Amino acid sequence: MRTYRNLFLTLLVLFGFSFIVDHPFAIAQNEKKADTKPDSATQETKNEDSDSNEVEILPKLEEMQIPTVEELLKKPPVDWVVLENDSVLVVEPIYPRPDTLGKLDLALKESYNWPKPKSKEEIDEQRKMRADMNFIQITLVDDKENPEYRIQRKSVKEVIHHEDQIIKRIDLLFQEKDLKTAFELLLVLDRKHRDWPGFDQRQNQLLLLEAQDKQQSKQYLNALAYVQDLHSRAPKYPGLSKLAGEIIDVMISQAVQEKAYRKAHYYLKRLELMFPQQETVTKWKAAFLNESNSILKAAEQAASQQQYPQAIHAVSTAVVIWPANPKLRESLLRYQKRYPVINVGVLETALEETPYFLERESTRRHRTLTQIPLFEVTRVNQTPHYQSRFLEQWEPTDLGRRADFILRQSYSPWESHPPLIAADITKYLREKITPGTAKYDERFDSYVRSVSSTGPFTFRVYFDRVPLRTEWLLSDPVDSPPIWQNISTVSGSEPSPAGDEILASSRFIVDHQHEGIVSYRRAVPEPADQREYSVAQINEVPYPSFEKSFQGLLLGEVSALAFLPARLVSYFQDSQEFNVVQSAIPLTHVLQFNPESKPMEIVELRRALAYAIDRQKILSETLLQGSRLLNGRLITAPYFTGLQVYNQQVPQREYSFPLAVALAVASQKKLGGKFPTLRMLCDPNPEAQAAAQEMIKAWSQIGLKVVLIPNTAEAGKENLQWDIVYRTVAMTEPVMELWPFLTVGKGAQIESLEILPDWMRLSLIELDEATDWESATALIKKLQQQLYSMAHIIPLWEIDQFHVFRKNIKGYADRPLNFYDNIEQWIPEPFYPEVESFTQK
Repeated sequence: MRTYRNLFLTLLVLFGFSFIVDHPFAIAQNEKKADTKPDSATQETKNEDSDSNEVEILPKLEEMQIPTVEELLKKPPVDWVVLENDSVLVVEPIYPRPDTLGKLDLALKESYNWPKPKSKEEIDEQRKMRADMNFIQITLVDDKENPEYRIQRKSVKEVIHHEDQIIKRIDLLFQEKDLKTAFELLLVLDRKHRDWPGFDQRQNQLLLLEAQDKQQSKQYLNALAYVQDLHSRAPKYPGLSKLAGEIIDVMISQAVQEKAYRKAHYYLKRLELMFPQQETVTKWKAAFLNESNSILKAAEQAASQQQYPQAIHAVSTAVVIWPANPKLRESLLRYQKRYPVINVGVLETALEETPYFLERESTRRHRTLTQIPLFEVTRVNQTPHYQSRFLEQWEPTDLGRRADFILRQSYSPWESHPPLIAADITKYLREKITPGTAKYDERFDSYVRSVSSTGPFTFRVYFDRVPLRTEWLLSDPVDSPPIWQNISTVSGSEPSPAGDEILASSRFIVDHQHEGIVSYRRAVPEPADQREYSVAQINEVPYPSFEKSFQGLLLGEVSALAFLPARLVSYFQDSQEFNVVQSAIPLTHVLQFNPESKPMEIVELRRALAYAIDRQKILSETLLQGSRLLNGRLITAPYFTGLQVYNQQVPQREYSFPLAVALAVASQKKLGGKFPTLRMLCDPNPEAQAAAQEMIKAWSQIGLKVVLIPNTAEAGKENLQWDIVYRTVAMTEPVMELWPFLTVGKGAQIESLEILPDWMRLSLIELDEATDWESATALIKKLQQQLYSMAHIIPLWEIDQFHVFRKNIKGYADRPLNFYDNIEQWIPEPFYPEVESFTQK
């Protein structure tokens, strides 16, 4: 093992060290004792000992091993001083650093520019300071007795700092493909000495190697992230452009195979921003343009044959493939004006299978869009107001025992329904009062005695008992084929779409369904010689969440959203591109129990469920989420609080956890000491689903286990067993609609009342037989109080409904009752989104 004395003798041999402290070019050992003259006897002893021992030679640079990662991280840092003959001294870190030799040379050079000395003392001081610059102060790491030395600058060839050793180890790790360890060492180097020479170069090299590694493992998105990071640091780094092109070429190819052209454009845009002249950019731009042009030719051919639905579909496809095609705008505007199409963003369509068998938002839209009733509600001002698109006049006579009706004989070209004659209506109404037919309605039969046609456009109805509202009684659509069969052969009109059978009350019909998108077309196309055309097709585009539907609206995929959460109304109201419309009546949320469920017959259990729900908290935090607008209210009935029949005197049930627990314990005894697992069916509305989850958590705190039936097609195919249902309803005539509501989808028949308690059956029959509005209002208010106190239903809250339209759509109602109110008179002006919106992922 090398001794410190031998090391010192070696230095004497190599550089002619002098122990004369006053000599300006001597190497001084133990500078603290430099002024003390060494003892001659001691010096002789040292020399004799040195002669008696073999002098060890310092290791050469080529013999030095680069420290391992563990040594670099755990051992104290050391520098290597390389001498002129390539021998290496291992010393403690030398300062200044980095580039110690260069900084010393620079300091010596600058010393000649010092101010001229004015005295001999200043001359000697400057000479001494300048002489010191010719030496490097070192501390040997293995010499514990006398570690400090000075060595002449001209004898040092190179200084390899500890950080330089880290750099060398990183280079070896790159060769070994150990990128993770190399990254860790880079972090260490960055912490030790930021901006060390060679650090940026290794960091850039690491990014390139990481990108190549991710490319080989087919993690293309991660590889692209490394490429973009390297491009932000060194845009012209060798090999970066080629690597970026290879990665994005694969990503675009995959996106095109999936028909995800927007994603492909997004990646192409990212590549173009980095390397505009890259060959991959040129290749894909040409490919997209050629494909788009070929589709435009097909669209022109379809339009020449007056197949405008195919033409507008083709142009829309070309827009998706390459929106930057300069020919697209003119074609899209021309075909859109001839065959107006509106894309509507929805959360679900009526054709989706679900275990929820009651009416939901999508089925309400579907009914409004596809059917026109004889009488429909146009506005609600405490009571509903009706109008008819088919009837020109109706007048009750004989104290309400008879009513005469006169039909319209002409229709405007924009109207989408077929012409209707008296024979169509009388045939349909006779089937409703004829027992044994498929359309027989027991409740309707109890009102109507007979129906007769008095002319091609007039008919008469005789009543056994006077209805409270004749309009509501005749508010059903005429769902039978029209007697006037040549409705689709109007001269110059488009051929009627294939699909659903066109009925006398048809408005729009389902044309086709593709990839979840449901397309509706007018039942009766407009004539071909119109100057302006009304809406010809509605496409309902489903999205998996609110957020995705908002994104689709902002990107121009859809022009309207049928459902807008109340908590986000303010955002769209402040926008310059959209209009927000509030529905005339809010959506009512209510819990209802299965009349045939044994556990739900126990009133204590129903009340326990009611008292355990903190309705105000769920409404404000889960549904409205702190919205400043007054978009929701607690309710005590399953219908609009603004109606005349709503009983404002019924007090709200306050949340009470102790009372809920007490009632749960009482009901548990009646259930034999054990709660059964209750199954809950919920409206697919995302807001209802979220609120249902919160209620299930609340019920679990009082010991009740309630499971939510999944909203899947498979769940609907099973034998559906449920105890609680979360419903959303929008009643306009509760006096007539409450009966079928309470029977949970079984209709308004005497047989359907058998599942209800006796007092409820009698109340509903008495309400149905009321002959004036004053008594009917009093009866329904009393029934509301009874239902609420006995917890046969749990009214939760009502939330205002909002719709949002892009401003290129005109003509919709200011306060619609239903989203598709007045749909035939909507005016969709041609709209072409900005190309940049198509290139966003």
